[in-house]
Amino acid sequence: MILGIDSGQTALKVVVFDDDGLEVVVTRRPTKTRQPIPHHVERDADGVAEQLLDAIAEAVEATPGRGRSISGVGVVGHGDGMYFVARDGRPSREAILALDTRADGVLDEWRTDGTLDSARLLTGQEPFAASLAPLLAWLARHEPATLDRTQWLMYCKDWLRFRLTGEVATDLVEASSCVGALDGNGYSAAALDAYGLAEFQRLLPRPRSATDIAGGVLPEVARRTGLTAGTPVAVGTHDVVAAALGAGAAKVGDYSILAGTYSVNQYIAPTRVVNPRWQARPWIDGRSWVNMGASPASVTNFEWFMRTLMADTPDAIAVANDEVAGLGADADVPIYHPFLYGSPFGATPSGSFLGLRGWHTRAHLVKAVWEGVVHNHRTHMDWLLEGAAPRTRVSLAGGAARSSVWAQMFADGLNTHIEVARTGEPGALGAAMLAGIGTGRFSDAVDAGAWARVDHRYTPTREAAARWDASHARYAESLELARPLWRLVEGAHE
Repeated sequence: MILGIDSGQTALKVVVFDDDGLEVVVTRRPTKTRQPIPHHVERDADGVAEQLLDAIAEAVEATPGRGRSISGVGVVGHGDGMYFVARDGRPSREAILALDTRADGVLDEWRTDGTLDSARLLTGQEPFAASLAPLLAWLARHEPATLDRTQWLMYCKDWLRFRLTGEVATDLVEASSCVGALDGNGYSAAALDAYGLAEFQRLLPRPRSATDIAGGVLPEVARRTGLTAGTPVAVGTHDVVAAALGAGAAKVGDYSILAGTYSVNQYIAPTRVVNPRWQARPWIDGRSWVNMGASPASVTNFEWFMRTLMADTPDAIAVANDEVAGLGADADVPIYHPFLYGSPFGATPSGSFLGLRGWHTRAHLVKAVWEGVVHNHRTHMDWLLEGAAPRTRVSLAGGAARSSVWAQMFADGLNTHIEVARTGEPGALGAAMLAGIGTGRFSDAVDAGAWARVDHRYTPTREAAARWDASHARYAESLELARPLWRLVEGAHE
């Protein structure tokens, strides 16, 4: 058996998979965040590590054979953000999460003075506000003492793996996420210099393959969790890359969507293609590339809707599924812009319902939200088509995959076959698959893909696809017309 760990921004999951890749035990913990002031989104790094140890102990206790039967551990976590580790191995500050936008001003300066243009030539991509470079620049200005007492800057999965093994490392995927070299083999010293951050390269862990074994479970961790001391732990990677693998995307030509906190849309390409509309990361095989278009504009919109307007509704997801199904395909619903937390077009766009009428019900609004999320995913997926193979099959994972109605919307809206994996935890499964490669159970990602079984398939119809083409054209036009309104609203709050 292999234990897979997936630590996202809202929940931490620990899953034990048997030798056929089926879930034996699943334990979950909601993760706590805090927003001390606007734009700042943080987490207690020690707290999430303690949650992990407790969740592992619970999972091991329920596993037949307990720790003796677990041959490897894989760990993945949310990308971007930053975890700070002092010389004594303890956090030197609260962790910063990927939803943090404190460094937006840094990005604005870099756009104006040409820094982003210079760095893009060296890295092939542009950072988000919560990416390493702008966050590091913000900290250098506002919290230099934090950097003085910090020994390592880590990503989420690196911090958790460090607590399990005591080994410091990161993987080539996350090393390439902001200041990576164009060849994908590590950091670009020239890019760090272009950002004015060359002195901080000393804080960045050495990049390794995601399938390398970073180290073994520490004796004190073994006593706490029930795992066997020395159990190998793989380096791991960004959770969305692992989720693509766990959902069934393993080889060149495969497309995948993760509809969760972020709208994550990925295509595995044979070579790197530099395009400002997406980011490119080395794929797990070390030869291919995963092109990734992402924005914080997916299922979080529906989570907001449920929290705000369905808080007293038992089993709100099932109720919403039934209500939307009852409307029918031709129901008149508003256009929804799913930009409550961000967009593919910068920080100014905001969420909105356009065309809201007195006869619209909650069901109409839910359908509008679901359609808006699909439209945003389609925007990214259409961008990925530039120079790529046509999409005929897309693996879908995340919250939207749990609704048959919403999954069918993806099939119709993208005019492609949608496949939903059997596992409910594709990120944890991908983590376990990486550990399986590292421990020799699998030869490579394609071999490990045998664990990613398809549970449901959704097929578009010609009529529905035509309706969605017309709907997406209206949505795209509404975005252009809304730009001056977004600027007007943004100015009202300054």
